[in-house]
Amino acid sequence: MPATKYKTKRGAVKWKASFWYTDWTGARRKKKKEGFDKKSDAQAFEREFLLKNGRSCDMSFASLVELYQADADHRVRGGTRETQDSIIDKWLLPYFGDLQVNEIDAVAIRNWQNVVMSAVNPRTGRKYAETYTRTINSRLSAIFNYAVMFYNLHKNPCLPAGFMGKKKAGKMKFWTLAEFSQAIPLVTKPGFRVALMVLYWAGLRVGECLAITPADVLPTKAIRIEKTHHRKEGEDAPGPPKTENSVRDVSIPGFLYDELVGYINALYDIGVGDRVFYFSHGTLNRELDRVAAASGVKRIRIHDLRHSHAALLVELGYSIVAVAERLGDTVKVAMETYSHLYPDKMETIADDLERHAKSKDEPVSAPPSADLSGLINVLEKVEKSAEKK
Repeated sequence: MPATKYKTKRGAVKWKASFWYTDWTGARRKKKKEGFDKKSDAQAFEREFLLKNGRSCDMSFASLVELYQADADHRVRGGTRETQDSIIDKWLLPYFGDLQVNEIDAVAIRNWQNVVMSAVNPRTGRKYAETYTRTINSRLSAIFNYAVMFYNLHKNPCLPAGFMGKKKAGKMKFWTLAEFSQAIPLVTKPGFRVALMVLYWAGLRVGECLAITPADVLPTKAIRIEKTHHRKEGEDAPGPPKTENSVRDVSIPGFLYDELVGYINALYDIGVGDRVFYFSHGTLNRELDRVAAASGVKRIRIHDLRHSHAALLVELGYSIVAVAERLGDTVKVAMETYSHLYPDKMETIADDLERHAKSKDEPVSAPPSADLSGLINVLEKVEKSAEKK
């Protein structure tokens, strides 16, 4: 059925698209959409809809992205989805949105890569990190892989174009206890101060921290992690944690428990299910930038406070298994992320094995610090030691 003209109640002339199509079950259905200013707009809507429903890649990249994101609605969680959408909106749609999917080739991809690699981050005044540009490239490639699998695209044009950036960062950045102790006194707003302390001393993900409610702070001096916080289209969008391992109770030192409870008690009219940290990931990251510059310590990302906690645990002698358990990671992920922090620990193990091989004594059991049973007492002592310096 061709596009038809109609008048609104206010007398404005508009166009509507109305047509039949066959859905994925084989059933015939009618599709209607009104409100187009021009006949060509209504016709373009019909054409794009039929192409998408017909599993053809002869559609715009923007239409393919709509299909990809609709599929991701049921498969990708919280903060990960927010990051993916941000990359798509900032780096992919402005460049490829109006192009036909089957007309985007390796040359177009290479030209786009050059644009991304030469772009300057306005926050730092430097080019974007190579790990970030790699992530951008991977998202574009994932969308084309989706088109290959489900919309009969002949091949992914990202493959002959090659990848940009690096899969892994160079040296991991984190704050030592001395650096954290130097920076934290310069945080003047209570909410920022307590949130940064939770990230450093409990090792939570940022979304886990920002999702904390009064009900999550347990009288056993632990924080219950069973949700995460992110933003979607400018609105708060709480969701489940990143993985099954992420659901956990994280024991915290007494000084941190007192800070957190004191902060919550000072909040006006807060309910047991309300978020105690009212700000966003970006706002907290900007505060971290500010205190880093003011205190003279190196600049790190807000997520690097989680790495800082892991580095502190390693320095205190905790095993990779214990680190993974506390952070809500699998051992595999923890090994991939933090194994480089253990080189001197490996030498210590080798020395211990050497001594036991020469001795007739039975090997001694692992030290108490090999698991998490004594962690809170250790952290209490570490914090008091830092205060004296």
